[in-house]
Amino acid sequence: MSDTRTKQDRKAARGMQVPAPGLLGAGERRAAQGGQRHRSRGLVTVAALCVLGSGLAVAARGLHAGQKESVLAIGEPVPKGQVIARENPVTTSVSGVSRAIPVSEINTVVNQTAAVDLVDGQILTSKMFAASSVPAAGAATVGLALDPARVPGAGLAPGDVVNVIAVPGGDTAQKDPAPLDTPEVLAAGASVYSVDGAVTAGGQVLVTLVVDSADAARISAYSTQNRVAVVETAPLGAETAGE
Repeated sequence: MSDTRTKQDRKAARGMQVPAPGLLGAGERRAAQGGQRHRSRGLVTVAALCVLGSGLAVAARGLHAGQKESVLAIGEPVPKGQVIARENPVTTSVSGVSRAIPVSEINTVVNQTAAVDLVDGQILTSKMFAASSVPAAGAATVGLALDPARVPGAGLAPGDVVNVIAVPGGDTAQKDPAPLDTPEVLAAGASVYSVDGAVTAGGQVLVTLVVDSADAARISAYSTQNRVAVVETAPLGAETAGE
């Protein structure tokens, strides 16, 4: 300790500044500051590379999402139930349309039956077609305008299976309640082809059914007298409860 004080005293006598104990000298400070600047530049470089990498990933995703493909669209209106001819579809370029039909698969569309009304320019998907014509041989389509109380409250959808029930007239029901106990089934296992309108009070539900051609005229006659109701049933071959 005495030797250290002696050296400090000599330097002070020569007019030299003596660094305080525990403090870095000028050279050491420059070395420390240089190390800090080096680490800062390294962090900035890493951050810049991360930002650049993120930007490239986003750009790649955008380019991929924006890629267009040639798909089929309808070139002229085609009503529901009409068979698609080869001249009906046209080619268009789109991106991001789920289940669009590629141009190379045009043969899967031609001679199919439109399951919905197709409008000019509409992109075609597989759900818009049925393999067979509607109605098929031996069948007929019947349109019904039903009160909300005469359809299931949960509504109907294309493909549902229903029974068409004859509703007794008001006077008949009062004189003879038997038709209420054993209502007549005008058609069993009819298929719902389309539904328009919601089950709301005061409105009507427009239902188109596919029925046996032998039942079509009778159902239409009852419908004109507002004496038809439909009951949804399980499809043929469905398992019964408990099996």
